Amino acid sequence: MPDSLARLADGLADQACRQRLARLAMGPPGHPVLAGAQVVTATDYRPYESSRIPGSPDGDRLCAEFMDALFSEEVTKSVQDSGPMAVLAATEAVRQILAGPGNPVGDRLAALAAAIPAKGGEAGPIISEYLARHATDATQAALMAVRDYWGSINTFWLPRGTGEFLDLFGAVFILASAIDYAGASDDSGAGGRDLHVRAAAEGAVAVAGRAADLALRETVLTCGVMLAKDALRGDSVPLPDPHRYLADAGGAPTPQEYMWARWWDAAMLPYFRLGFGSPPYRTLDDDGAGTFDASFRCHRIRRAIDNSYRYNEIIGILTDYAHGETCNEALLAVAAGGLRALTGYATACARVVDDVLACDCGEGGHEEVAETAMGALAWYVVTPRYDVRAQLHALSTTGGDCQRAFSLSAGGPRLGSIARTRLADGEMLHGLGWEPLWYEDDTPETRWVDQLADRAARRVVTAGTGTATTGACATAAHRAISACVATTPDELPQLAPLWRELFLTAAALTTDTAAVATPAATDTTAAHDVVTRLADLTARIWEHTIAGPGIAPAPPGNADTVLSIDTYHAVWDSYSLPPRQGIPIRRAFIGTLTSSMELSGIGPCARLVDGIVSALTPQDQDQDRTPVRPRRP
Repeated sequence: MPDSLARLADGLADQACRQRLARLAMGPPGHPVLAGAQVVTATDYRPYESSRIPGSPDGDRLCAEFMDALFSEEVTKSVQDSGPMAVLAATEAVRQILAGPGNPVGDRLAALAAAIPAKGGEAGPIISEYLARHATDATQAALMAVRDYWGSINTFWLPRGTGEFLDLFGAVFILASAIDYAGASDDSGAGGRDLHVRAAAEGAVAVAGRAADLALRETVLTCGVMLAKDALRGDSVPLPDPHRYLADAGGAPTPQEYMWARWWDAAMLPYFRLGFGSPPYRTLDDDGAGTFDASFRCHRIRRAIDNSYRYNEIIGILTDYAHGETCNEALLAVAAGGLRALTGYATACARVVDDVLACDCGEGGHEEVAETAMGALAWYVVTPRYDVRAQLHALSTTGGDCQRAFSLSAGGPRLGSIARTRLADGEMLHGLGWEPLWYEDDTPETRWVDQLADRAARRVVTAGTGTATTGACATAAHRAISACVATTPDELPQLAPLWRELFLTAAALTTDTAAVATPAATDTTAAHDVVTRLADLTARIWEHTIAGPGIAPAPPGNADTVLSIDTYHAVWDSYSLPPRQGIPIRRAFIGTLTSSMELSGIGPCARLVDGIVSALTPQDQDQDRTPVRPRRP
């Protein structure tokens, strides 16, 4: 197992593979080598406003070289013979056992998955909306939707970055989605590989640096893992005897082994190399190549970075099961560790964020990785591809035991497990045998709201914010969380103004300071405009996506799509502000959203996990279907 990010590719890329990849470099042809990753060619493209994306012949050539390297014998053989693929082969055997005939857990998961909308095809409504708003034609709308998809991820996950860089470096991952999405069973419907390559062209040669070059090469490896994983599933469905295969492989992968493979499958290494290699994050870069080894020196930082994919695992439990996806930690945990390994998984993820914000070990990067984790959750919940609202609405209204497991009307807010959950030390969330490394302490009910309000207050402001502002945020959060407990489920959507007020309280210092620092009204007016839009979106997301599913009627038309584009556009516009304004405003926004999503007692991730655990619990084992309260390991 690798012991640092710098060695994460050990066992994946052999010498021949490394030599083949060494030919690839980002940036314009002949550009000198730079440290980190930075924009070297400006773009005229403006997300959500331009009518088309610029082309780039040099970018077209580089993207073609990327694909040539990906399908080369050197890369294919190296990846197929690698350690991560051995891990994924064992993971696939676990998945087949779970989905095999006569497995009651697999049968119940299949029934739940059948009750929700199928994943995929989300690009159609987005393309239609782009055509109505600004696109020249359907092809340009599709190209911009693909480019903006990755740009939106970056603006949420890396809120200290610069807008142009966050837009352009997404090109690397557009190439990954050309392999991961195009033609898959959950294809977004945006277009085939050729369209994705065309969408990536400009950015591929507009960003350069050592971190950018390494990230491009590592993304080839990521795509190689994706292709090998798909071939593994196609070649081995079903294995003649997955139990025997797994026994010969030494049993189910450990959490650490799975993480090694998942980082490659999810493009985590190249993603954070580019992000943390950029100028605003350069203090986290250990070697001028975007290497952030603090994640191997502080286990709280490590867990927080891994939350970036864990929220994906939670939201995708049922859709991944339906599509036969090999990589999902939550499903692997259930299969290898039983229901106890999933019970409380979402509340443990929430605790990860607050623990990294409270950590005082001295390593740099705690604030930044907490923002990445929060930004990831906020982005997943508002993004149509993951369809959280529709999943919860379907599960909450389908009737029978399923409705009882997922409906807010049946359970109401559950603050106790959120407030009491604590994490044992460790880099992962599970032990070697997939036993949970979280537990619930005995925090009395009288302290639940106070503690959750303090956690929310820390989320919405950056480190060093004065105690007066933090205290005001804690008071606003207390009002919102208390109201969730006191309000009937049918009235929960009406609490949107309270969460809006939390955001405005956190953002007030930024806009007030701007008014003093820049009396020339331009910056102040722009900041107030962005804050007003984000405040309104905070309320809309609460009503539509968090409190609405199963309570309010299903929204008409493309409401999910419209809300997501409005949110992405407002966040993008915040990058036109000076960093001293934009960074605190974005922190207030993602901090408020994730507080409402994780600390309110009705958040979508806990709702999904708790509902699934309840639905999977045999009736003769637990008559009231109440999840078992985990105790300290």
